[in-house]
Amino acid sequence: MNYKKLFALCLSLLLIACDSDDALFDKPSAQQVYPAPSGQYRVGIMEFDITDYREDKLAPELGELRKFTVRVHYPSQLRSTLYHPYFDKWQHQVDYLSAQRPQDAPIHPEQHALQSMLSWSNSKAPIAYHQENGWPVLFYSHGLGLFNADNTELQEELASHGFAVVSINHTYLAGVTSFQKGEQKGLYLPSGKHDVQTPAGRAYFDNNVAPEIAKDVLAAYQWLTQESWQFEHQLNLNNVGMLGFSLGASAAMNACQQLLVCKAAANMDGIVLGDVALNPLNKPLLLFRSENPFSQLEPIYHANQNDSILVSIHGSQHNDFTDQNRWIVGYPSKVDTNTMHNIVKQHMQRFFNHYLKAQALVLAEFEGVSIQHK
Repeated sequence: MNYKKLFALCLSLLLIACDSDDALFDKPSAQQVYPAPSGQYRVGIMEFDITDYREDKLAPELGELRKFTVRVHYPSQLRSTLYHPYFDKWQHQVDYLSAQRPQDAPIHPEQHALQSMLSWSNSKAPIAYHQENGWPVLFYSHGLGLFNADNTELQEELASHGFAVVSINHTYLAGVTSFQKGEQKGLYLPSGKHDVQTPAGRAYFDNNVAPEIAKDVLAAYQWLTQESWQFEHQLNLNNVGMLGFSLGASAAMNACQQLLVCKAAANMDGIVLGDVALNPLNKPLLLFRSENPFSQLEPIYHANQNDSILVSIHGSQHNDFTDQNRWIVGYPSKVDTNTMHNIVKQHMQRFFNHYLKAQALVLAEFEGVSIQHK
């Protein structure tokens, strides 16, 4: 699988980018391009920089400590319409997307103003009180060349249904990482190691990338154990799940395998690298795959010696498993945008409700979706 070609494809799709309560909460404004979360809770958000005191094996220079950023979406009762920006406050992500657009690309009449897009989250809102042991925690990892905002809609949906969702921006694998003081780091892959189908590329992704991004997840977990006061000690760090898109799916699966308190993991059309490519996760696993799968997930489904669900979505493509089809006018997919997001959100919510909240597992039925379950 050629990551360089995949990255180019992702960017080429982004280049056509666009800006598609109570009543106020339920109705998207011109600055919100996706529906409000459907759960009983409003959503709060906080952002942090994390330094893990290990050498960064993905950095272009030796001797750098590993540093990355996280967004945490969580349940809140705050009834406010002062919503947090969708992209980072420094607009590094918007500048990055804008820079990828060819100079001669036509401007679509419905193009969104990316810099003014809003999420449905309130910055630093007070966390809702949990009456028992605290909110279960999910960790999210993004795809190559994207960033931790690439699945904001899904993260907010899960938070609105009673999960804290920690989304990690994996430095040097994100299109851009924007730190709280304005510093930024771009994508970096060593020359000759972009293509995972070559021996050198596969070795780099298996031996460097996969372990490092799994360590990012574990470092975020350790950081949260020390900073739980930031969330009024309302998070249950013994009740954890992990999910990821594309490359981030390997971070989710490898970290879940290594962390004892991780009860289940979800892979959204992601290549499987590192230890879990050789040794099955053997924990409950939800797999989504597109019509033309980015990676072959059926062998992973059969090898996993625990509850396993494989959801195949007819007509979908790889980038449908992110918010990109909310930003982009004329997105080339056979699946309606709202339908695609509803498929992912409902299956994801019900999967983690079952394994982290002990609720009955009743999988949603959609036309054009086939499910294998063992």
